Amino acid sequence: MWFWNSTVNQDHDKRIEDAIRRLEETRIEREIALKEAINERKNAFRIAEAQERFQWVALTGIATTFMSIASSFHHKNLFYVLPAIPCTIIVGYEAHKAYGNKINIITTITDAVMKDVNKRLTSSVISVKEIDARVQDLLYSPEAID
Repeated sequence: MWFWNSTVNQDHDKRIEDAIRRLEETRIEREIALKEAINERKNAFRIAEAQERFQWVALTGIATTFMSIASSFHHKNLFYVLPAIPCTIIVGYEAHKAYGNKINIITTITDAVMKDVNKRLTSSVISVKEIDARVQDLLYSPEAID
């Protein structure tokens, strides 16, 4: 009788372990899905914010460019057009961020960095040896000497 009772307890324990494992897997899957939904919402907010900001940046950049061109014609000095160059670059960048695929490019680069073992950021505690090695690198590196 003792042997039969032991087998039943082992089967019961195994079923409980399986149930707990399934519950934990479900909880983790739901947590991952929630984090992905939150990240998607944050990205959508960033895109909407960039689209709203683009209207103001574009208006300011175009106004500055036209004033630079008008000033250049009025004073007959081509150097007055130079502020138009950074203005157009900034407006182009903001347009790419607001209406282009800037978020996708950043995500692709992030995935590539995470896959590269040499570039991966560690979340472990930094040891004293690592700090000393970094200090020595900074003190004796050619960039620090210059």
